[in-house]
Amino acid sequence: MTEPRVDAFGRPVQPEAPTAPRWLYLARRLWMAGVLVNFAHSLIMLSDRAGLSEQLRQRLPELRQDQVDSTVSDSIMSSVLMSLLGLGLYLLLSTRVLQGRNWARIVLTVLGGLNALGTVLLLLLMGTIGLELINRVARTALTGWEAVFSVVVTLIEAAAIAAMFHPESNRYLREVRQLRGR
Repeated sequence: MTEPRVDAFGRPVQPEAPTAPRWLYLARRLWMAGVLVNFAHSLIMLSDRAGLSEQLRQRLPELRQDQVDSTVSDSIMSSVLMSLLGLGLYLLLSTRVLQGRNWARIVLTVLGGLNALGTVLLLLLMGTIGLELINRVARTALTGWEAVFSVVVTLIEAAAIAAMFHPESNRYLREVRQLRGR
């Protein structure tokens, strides 16, 4: 067993905390980029208030115009709030990864994997049954642009996951875990 390190006055010296590798900083930027692309996509979709009103009117023709307007406004506000909450969540999780928390890396990996699975399923459905049938069955108004945004976000998140599992990132997380174990 090694002797604990001490300073000139005999006080124990805490080991120096390792520095997060650039790969984890890159992963954090990529997670933020993915969230911002999703946010931009939401803003583009929500900017067509007339289109949203028309979709709602087709689904629920019994609504009065004031109810349609209120529902569209509530939908826009809740969508923006959810996007901001998502940004905060990904910021928190990616910060925890930078601090050496492996649980946060696992959560981000699961979230990215679920997004990738959803994108693959959307693309498979689009290829097999077509966008028109998807929209009719699901009562949505998906366009090819939703698929494009999903693919872009999935690629960004895949790059973030790869950066989080780079050998330097793995080494850093091991070192932090060992340091905390003491």
